[in-house]
Amino acid sequence: MISKFESLILGMFFGMVPVVFFLLATIVIASIFFGVEAIGPWTLWSVVPAAIIDIIFLKRCVRNAYRMNNKILAAIYIFYSVIIIGMQMGLPVLNFVLGIMAGVYIARKMHFIKADEQSRNLAFRRTAIFIAAAMVMVCCLITLWAIAGEMPHAQVKTPYLSFTFTVPIFSLVVLSGGAVLVILQYFLTRISAKVTIKLWP
Repeated sequence: MISKFESLILGMFFGMVPVVFFLLATIVIASIFFGVEAIGPWTLWSVVPAAIIDIIFLKRCVRNAYRMNNKILAAIYIFYSVIIIGMQMGLPVLNFVLGIMAGVYIARKMHFIKADEQSRNLAFRRTAIFIAAAMVMVCCLITLWAIAGEMPHAQVKTPYLSFTFTVPIFSLVVLSGGAVLVILQYFLTRISAKVTIKLWP
């Protein structure tokens, strides 16, 4: 039985998908066809289709949260990952939180279907691999963002250090930093799953 607190968290997770989607779609379409000044009034209308979808489907999504198709869950996770990157201006801090949530989710799913230890460990590993792969995608987006912002060849000046972001330095930062982020995301997801299965009966 899903608790009220768990239902609330799941409801927020699934319920915000149409809200964010229609909000962004409205902003893009309104700015293209009516100009930036039309964004404000049109964004209010984006709530209407989102609310209709939530009224029809949200309760069912929460009730069947731990039986939902993995492809749908993967699409939602990638959607949120991209949105979070945009909100943080290229800093993947909240992506770690999203990965931890995925670990908690898979642990709760294994609990509800009463999976044995071997099945749980396999599910935890596969989930962590997917989340790490999503972080690779995030790192690629951040890299493209940095290139578009002309970070290579940019001057970096601090009170203690001054240097130019040459292509070799930029490549080293991207590869080493990306590797750290991916590995950290993998282990955070697995650890959160293992801790949840032990501490949340």
